[in-house]
Amino acid sequence: MKIKLISTYLKGILLFWTTGIVILSMNEKIQLHRKLNIFHNYLLDEIAIVLTNVGDGLFAVFIGLVFLFIEIRVAVLIILSFLFSAGITQFFKHVVFSDSFRPMHYFGSDKRFHLIQGMEYHLNNSFPSGHSTTCFALFTMLAIYFSSRKLFQVFFVFMAIVFAFTRVYLSQHFFEDILAGSVVGAVSSIVVWLLFDDKFKKWDKSILTMIKKSDVTS
Repeated sequence: MKIKLISTYLKGILLFWTTGIVILSMNEKIQLHRKLNIFHNYLLDEIAIVLTNVGDGLFAVFIGLVFLFIEIRVAVLIILSFLFSAGITQFFKHVVFSDSFRPMHYFGSDKRFHLIQGMEYHLNNSFPSGHSTTCFALFTMLAIYFSSRKLFQVFFVFMAIVFAFTRVYLSQHFFEDILAGSVVGAVSSIVVWLLFDDKFKKWDKSILTMIKKSDVTS
């Protein structure tokens, strides 16, 4: 089974989850966020603002569209995993945990707290993090696609964690929010791949190849 081939990636996210659970068990979420907020500077602010866009749903859709020119099957799986994981996260955010507040609800009036000038801070629907969900859904699917390359798997798990953590750095989410989002995203992609990969085997070609064949037959 191809899932076994991403053992390096899975070990990486399992280590992240285990470490995250230990950290959360030892720290109350608001105090943990205050501790993390100490580590900041202007350069990191600017980098985080850019990197956090990777967790935007539009970026996942863009990568899916790019894969239409590589392998349609993977393009469809990427978009399906994004939609599936996003649906779960939005349900939790707006129905189950609709009363969860974001960091700035607690720190907005704290003058000792680091704020980034010009940033629009959200206050509600904190748990889980949608950006983190998208990051892990996308990079898990990429890890499956590049399952034969262990270095890629290490790179993907590292990038997923970094991009997700920008949400904490920017005080748009608590650490527990991105941890939960990472679980939803990674598990969603694995489920989507297991359920639909075989069904899309006939689309293991690029859209360019299909266009060329269409031109030849016509």
